[in-house]
Amino acid sequence: MRNRDWTIRLTEVIKAASERPFSWGEFDCCLFAADCAVAVCGVDPAALYRGAYKTEAGAKRALKKNHGSLEAAWDAHFSRVAPAFIQRGDVAMYDAPGGRSMAVFWAGEFWAATDDGVARVVCEPTAAWRVE
Repeated sequence: MRNRDWTIRLTEVIKAASERPFSWGEFDCCLFAADCAVAVCGVDPAALYRGAYKTEAGAKRALKKNHGSLEAAWDAHFSRVAPAFIQRGDVAMYDAPGGRSMAVFWAGEFWAATDDGVARVVCEPTAAWRVE
């Protein structure tokens, strides 16, 4: 169930991350999306991963060990929806230039962690999850 004030909380998470530099295991695409999920409904899909890796390879190892894949990690906490039915506060996976990435849907756009902080990204979601 979504928090009563989830729209305010989500806005605050996005705003706070707007200038935060990308850092594996501290502030990356998956941790940002998980922070958004916590703001929306209080569920942290990255609880097993926080502080568990410092590199891209480490993130992949942790995913393989704990859930098997990025999709399975999100499936363990939220229901999938067709990308065409994504709503505000939901999370999407997309193919970024550096590989799979996660974004949150807010204000009619996708927001994701980038090298320079959270920013709007143009993407075609390959999967989406209803965050509630």
